[in-house]
Amino acid sequence: MKKPVLGMASLALMGGFLLAESIDPPQAHIDWMKGVAKATGRMKKGEDVENNAKHVAETMAKVGKFYSEKNLPAGVKASNEGVAAANAIAKAAAGGDTAGVQAGMRALGGSCKGCHDVHREKVSDTENKIKW
Repeated sequence: MKKPVLGMASLALMGGFLLAESIDPPQAHIDWMKGVAKATGRMKKGEDVENNAKHVAETMAKVGKFYSEKNLPAGVKASNEGVAAANAIAKAAAGGDTAGVQAGMRALGGSCKGCHDVHREKVSDTENKIKW
């Protein structure tokens, strides 16, 4: 009789983890992501690339701290890569290096994807949750 009880207890515990695997992101996180999206959109249009890249770097540093506090290494890694890419974009833009800006934009997109693939759960067309 011990095995079925143990099995049921294990399933109940696993169910608790499954229920807790996604959370609503805090408002600050939502604001950070919207700010990064707007700045990235402006950079793609060639609008004030250096300052928008600096804004993205500053924001991604905050995002990295958030993921570090939550002990989510994939988010920390992607955020750090985003900071490095955004700083590279700002430097390239300041020097008039179009190819450098383009390379930095590709790296920035890769860092976003790296985190979203692991930690972003699309709930609807307008809502996402954070996967733990």
